[in-house]
Amino acid sequence: MKRTTCKRQPLFILLATLFLCLCGCGNPGETKQQTKAFPADTEQAATQAEPKDTEPETDDFGNDLPEETLSPETEQTNDSETEGFVLETAEHPQDIPVTEIVTTDSVNLRIGPDTKADVFQTVRPRTVLQKVSESDGWTKILIENAYYYVKSEYVKDKPAPGERTGFLIAIDAGHQSKGNSETEPVGPGASEQKAKVASGTRGVSSGLAEYELTLMVSMKVRDELQARGYEVLMIRESSDVNISNAERAQIANQAGADAFIRIHANGSENSASNGAMTICQSPSNPYNASLYPQSKSLSVNVLDALCAAAGCARQSVWETDTMTGINWCQTPVTIVEMGYMTNPAEDAAMADADYQYKIASGIADGIDAYFGIQ
Repeated sequence: MKRTTCKRQPLFILLATLFLCLCGCGNPGETKQQTKAFPADTEQAATQAEPKDTEPETDDFGNDLPEETLSPETEQTNDSETEGFVLETAEHPQDIPVTEIVTTDSVNLRIGPDTKADVFQTVRPRTVLQKVSESDGWTKILIENAYYYVKSEYVKDKPAPGERTGFLIAIDAGHQSKGNSETEPVGPGASEQKAKVASGTRGVSSGLAEYELTLMVSMKVRDELQARGYEVLMIRESSDVNISNAERAQIANQAGADAFIRIHANGSENSASNGAMTICQSPSNPYNASLYPQSKSLSVNVLDALCAAAGCARQSVWETDTMTGINWCQTPVTIVEMGYMTNPAEDAAMADADYQYKIASGIADGIDAYFGIQ
């Protein structure tokens, strides 16, 4: 009997164990999410290793940032920084009170009072502008029917004519659209006669007539001198005139000009000839020899300054008593031959507006030097 009981007892234990295991598994249709256990330091590392894009980025104030955020470099050039600077127009510009100012250096004109505002134009030193108002280091100006802004540190009030210098400068743009072959005395009381106005030369590269070029430059000289406080008398401001060389000198005389600047361009059969020169009377001029020292000084100063400003070759001061427009003068005078229109390269340069401004600035510098103005 004991032997039989011992054989059934292991079988019973085995069946009981199997029953308990089946009960412990629960319902086969149910699943449980198991959580893997990490040691404390391993769990922290796992959390840190999570991809960054699973957490929204925030700004310095804890606000969520958009998915695409501009880098600082991109933000500096973003158009949003210039938002708000829209060109402002004036409905009745003729009724807006303005005062004249001049630039003291090359400077940008902007559509708004900020260095991030779009640049409308870059202007040269001594450009005359129309000032409307000034605020916070910016000067508001009017150009045609729109407002622009310029940094106030680069502008100053324009002197009234003659206010700073007290000098009147007569400017003669050489020649005219049609020459005049009629004659006139080369000087007061002279028996020798010359044509009243020669036709002038023409540019081999530009095709410009001398009378066109001289007027372009003369107008720039006028603007430059006025910006410096000179009073300016223009002998002509158009080409459709008929004024003889003697008459041009007499206009300057009658106005009481302190200096007479006659602007011309040169010509030569030698196409390689280049450079600027000036012309005045000789010490023995039979009509106005007493003016020689002043005219010579004016000629030297203008020639030196013109060549320095334009970077052209310097020829010389030609002293001659054959020029009607000099012989009739009762004021210091110089003829400025600013370059050779028969030289292809120099002619092309003189037709360029930037080069013309250099010539004008140089002539004005020479006039300043002549009068001892710093």
